[in-house]
Amino acid sequence: MCILANKASHSKKLPTPVPDLPVIPIQKIYPFRFPMDVIEVLNEIWRFDMSTPAPPTDFQSWLDYAVATMDARGAYLDRIFSEEGTPSQHDIRSAAQEELDHLRKKAVMPWVGMLEYWQIALSQRLGRSAADIVEDNLLAADFSDGSVHVQFKDGSDLTFRRAFYVGETPADGAIHRVAVFTEQCGYHEFWIGPGDQISATSMSGARYKPSDEDLAWDSMAPVGREFGSPDFDKLMDEDAKKFKSDLAQWIQKSSDANVALQLEEDEISDARNVQLALHELGQDVTIDVAASVWKQYSQSLMASWMSGAETVQSAARTLYLNCPRDQSHHGPLTGG
Repeated sequence: MCILANKASHSKKLPTPVPDLPVIPIQKIYPFRFPMDVIEVLNEIWRFDMSTPAPPTDFQSWLDYAVATMDARGAYLDRIFSEEGTPSQHDIRSAAQEELDHLRKKAVMPWVGMLEYWQIALSQRLGRSAADIVEDNLLAADFSDGSVHVQFKDGSDLTFRRAFYVGETPADGAIHRVAVFTEQCGYHEFWIGPGDQISATSMSGARYKPSDEDLAWDSMAPVGREFGSPDFDKLMDEDAKKFKSDLAQWIQKSSDANVALQLEEDEISDARNVQLALHELGQDVTIDVAASVWKQYSQSLMASWMSGAETVQSAARTLYLNCPRDQSHHGPLTGG
């Protein structure tokens, strides 16, 4: 931390200060001591609180709070006279929320970032659209029996089975970046230097021989809720009835807990979509009840109002995935 100040009694000539910025000579800086940074300036002790305040109630983090309360008027006004189909302030906040959700997704699933970075090269190699690769990941059909071998200058090497790599190899041998994609061992990036080598080996003539365990799994008949089992249709019907009951209970509890909600204009639009989504799921409710359900869902995630209801389809999907399930449907527990 550097602090400058003008002081008439200070004999040594100071450098020309930045305009409008006071200049203070620092006499002594004490070592950093968390959570307070203590600095003595001209025999005066200054304390700086370095602790991080907790986010507001109902918000998981300050980023969630910043997105939920962001002032989108400036971005809206910048576009209102220059673009057709100008996004609303709600659309702008929703876009910010999507970016934050995507960053969280990349933090816990780092392979998403690799797929995004290499999507064009992967599309050219696999014959699939780049958007499909990012959305659905790589498939088993994208891999063959080939392998990739990386030989480093220091003598160490790596071999990946059922794998391929993408990345250009410069003719001058300069350091370059490559990505190795494997079916079972994840995705990896390497910097290949002048003394390193990467090569792919095709094993098109060889045939994969499944192990006894693989053969045993393949020969097992589907059971329960596995597609193709004798009980599949019956269990799906039971699940549908249980979900309808769970959804009705959720609606009732939400309506009781959130009475007379005051909604903003963009939240009213979401509530309409939730109302239509609930209708598609077999529940006819008022828009106020629909808003209370979405409010209850948002509060369960420590948020005041979650995104995800921009369309009827996205609202229905969110409601189905997040509806609290009544565990008593599954029968009593046995034992002690």
